[in-house]
Amino acid sequence: GQIWIDRHQVDPRSLRAAIERLHGENPQGAIVIQADRKSQNHLLVAVMDAAKAAGVNRVAIAAEGS
Repeated sequence: GQIWIDRHQVDPRSLRAAIERLHGENPQGAIVIQADRKSQNHLLVAVMDAAKAAGVNRVAIAAEGS
C-alpha cells in the first residue's frame, strides 16, 4: 500500500500537491500508474482522482505481467 513518484514515497495526503507540481513542470506530460499484483484498488483510484483534480488528462495504468 505505497505510492511512489520518481523514486520517492509520497504520503496519500500530499499526492495531489505532488502531481500538481510535476504537472506544472510538464503540462503536456502523462501519468503512468504502475501497479503490481498486491496493489490495492482504493490506492489506484486515489491516484487517478488526484491526477484528475490536478488537471492531468492523460493517465494510463501499467500492470505487472503474469
